[in-house]
Amino acid sequence: MKPFQRPEPSGDMGISVSRRRFFRQSGAAVLSTALLTSCDNFFDKIFPSKKDDRDKTLAFFGDSLVAGTGGSRPFGAWVGDALSERPIVSDGINGQVALSIAIRQGGIPLTMSVAGGKFDGLEPLRVTKLSNEFLSTPLNGNVYSRTGMLASFKCQLTRKVVPGSGEVYTVEPIAETGTETPVDTEIPDNSVFELEDAANLRTATQILWYGRNDMTEDRPAKDIKDAIKASIDYITEPRRYLVLGVLPAVAETKGTSRYAKVTAFNDDLALLYRDSYVAMTPPTDAEMEAIGYTPTTEDRARIEAGNFPVGMRPDNKSDEIHLNNDGYRIIANRVVKKIKDLKY
Repeated sequence: MKPFQRPEPSGDMGISVSRRRFFRQSGAAVLSTALLTSCDNFFDKIFPSKKDDRDKTLAFFGDSLVAGTGGSRPFGAWVGDALSERPIVSDGINGQVALSIAIRQGGIPLTMSVAGGKFDGLEPLRVTKLSNEFLSTPLNGNVYSRTGMLASFKCQLTRKVVPGSGEVYTVEPIAETGTETPVDTEIPDNSVFELEDAANLRTATQILWYGRNDMTEDRPAKDIKDAIKASIDYITEPRRYLVLGVLPAVAETKGTSRYAKVTAFNDDLALLYRDSYVAMTPPTDAEMEAIGYTPTTEDRARIEAGNFPVGMRPDNKSDEIHLNNDGYRIIANRVVKKIKDLKY
């Protein structure tokens, strides 16, 4: 006797089973594909993501380029035009080198000693020693000040130029309701002055434009890189920052040793910071069109020489460093694009 065998399905039955299996399987695949390829943010609408509660502040640190010298306002204001919902903080001082900027930003600690070595109530104290004259500039006699903590008391540190005495730094306690007045409280030599603004901006997206004056003064490129690294390390994780290259001066064109030096340095920054690096290459046709700028023949020659057009430099021809409003708008648009691309 032959063993029992399940009869094979008829041709129609076999086809029917295969079709059912096919539609069950392919139907699920089609549904999955439809869900995955439907309109953007489909799943976000069904399962809302957590609210983005990151600090929206954009903090700009640098020298006269951040201050917007050559143009009509600080550089950060041009970025703010495109990102109007973001608070803007601009901290640029003319003529400063990278080390001083990094101290203002908070990446490098500031230490000081004061006359008498202790507080005398709320009286200003003359600073006798400062690790870096981080509010100084050879270009103006403006009064600059910063608040911070010194020997556990909130104080204001001020830089001013006094006729006959030159540049003077003083520090004085800030009277606050409910706090004691510092009397005879010792201030040890080389005490740390913790900058309030720097600490408050650690969570911001930071735009760092360091090094132009270092290059002009032939300071070591390592000084700039060390200052940038210290500043980035100081930013709260996950760090959000951009590093801008050194802008070539008017005379720094292709074929000159100065151009080669600046270009080599910028190439190093590009390798170090990659997507967070903002180039200082001449504007492209698309970039000029975006701001409604029509280049002249002379402009074209400058671009070919690896530099910014004459029409994007200040009218004051003795100024070989800065840009005018059109030039700053080009760089600002590059910064805005990076902020958007990196989802800062």
